[in-house]
Amino acid sequence: MTRSQSATATRQSAKGAIRETLLDAASALMRELDTVEIGILDIAARAEVNHGMIRYYFGSKEGMLLALLDRDVGVRIRQLGALFRLDVSPTERMRIHLEGILDTYYQIPYLNRLIQLMVRDATPERVHHIAEELLKPIASAQHRIIQDGIAAGEFRKVDPKLFYFNTIGSADGLYANRFTLSAVFGGIAEADDALHERYKKQTVETLMAGLLV
Repeated sequence: MTRSQSATATRQSAKGAIRETLLDAASALMRELDTVEIGILDIAARAEVNHGMIRYYFGSKEGMLLALLDRDVGVRIRQLGALFRLDVSPTERMRIHLEGILDTYYQIPYLNRLIQLMVRDATPERVHHIAEELLKPIASAQHRIIQDGIAAGEFRKVDPKLFYFNTIGSADGLYANRFTLSAVFGGIAEADDALHERYKKQTVETLMAGLLV
C-alpha cells in the first residue's frame, strides 16, 4: 500500500468511526429516554461532535434514523441465513427464531416506535424500502418455518400473518412499556437481564404452545 492509499484508508476509517458514533449515540438516547423523539443537538452532544456532522454523514436527522434502522435490523436479517443452515427440526428452528426476536427487542426496545416514526408521512420509496428490505425478510422467514413445521407434522395449521403479529406484539410488549412495568408491577424501572431471560422463556413457551401439535 502506498502512502497515499494508507492516508485514504485512515480518513475512511475515521469517517466510519464518526458515523458509527452518531448512530450509537442516537440508539443510546432512545433507550435511556424511552422515546424516539430525540433532537440532533442531543445526539451530537452524546457523540461529542458538531451537530453539522449529522447532515454531513446522513443528509438529515431522518437520514440518520433510517441508517440506524438499517443497521439494527440488517444484523438480524443476516442472521436468518445462518438459522436456515442449521440442521435442526422446524420446532427447534422456530424456538431459536423466537428467542432471537425477544433478544432483539430487549436490545432495541425502541424498534417498533422507530419504524412507525420512519413511515409516518414518508415518501413511497422509504416505505417500500422499510417494508421490502427490513420487515418482509423476517416475516417471510417465520412463514417458511411454519410451513416446514406443518409439512413435518410438528405444527398445527395457523395463519402465519397473525402469528407474526403475535410474535412482535409479545416481543415488544414488555420492553416498550416502562410505565406499566414501573407503576403497576412494583416500581421496576426497566427490564434487566434476569427479567428478560424469564420473560423470554415464558413468551417462547407460550407461542410454541400455540403452534405445536
